[in-house]
Amino acid sequence: MVVPTDVQVAFITGALFVDLGRRHIVSEHSASPERSRLAYCRFRNLSVIYAALFLTPVIAVFFSAWPAWETQYWCLQAEQLRGDGLLSLLAGLYLIGLVLAAYLGNWLAFRWLVSGKGHLIRPVYLAVGAVTTVIFLIKWPAPIRLGSAAQFQTDPNAMPYIWQDTQFFVMFLALLAYCAVPYVVVFFRVRR
Repeated sequence: MVVPTDVQVAFITGALFVDLGRRHIVSEHSASPERSRLAYCRFRNLSVIYAALFLTPVIAVFFSAWPAWETQYWCLQAEQLRGDGLLSLLAGLYLIGLVLAAYLGNWLAFRWLVSGKGHLIRPVYLAVGAVTTVIFLIKWPAPIRLGSAAQFQTDPNAMPYIWQDTQFFVMFLALLAYCAVPYVVVFFRVRR
């Protein structure tokens, strides 16, 4: 996870879960207002719980241990969180914002789906994904280099690759799996 793209990933997750459950949601919405509300609550909870239990802890780990990498070297102050209450508060608010982004993606997609505008859901989250990819690539080689913000500004190509730091890379793979496994489980459960 990377701070400049995490909010978008959370938003996409919220919208994607509704898109995956499209048939179920439309069926429940047609059945009764109560069943529609229950379907909304189910998918909202999936989105918010996923963001809260899987995305935010991963971001917190990387932000605490490798703040320059987690911000992709966009925020030079990230390495100065210790002892700075305001910066630490902003980091905490960012994590709350991440959960809110998942909620917003879910809420918007659900509203569009039940109001006959479901055709907008996929293009919007794919467009957000495309913009996120551009943001991710703007700072290349930041995603694959590990070091301080000062090192990145001086000579990013002199920094080690992320896979050359065993502790970082093992943590990266473990946390990637931690986020991916429940995503895949939700994908298959919701599609049924």
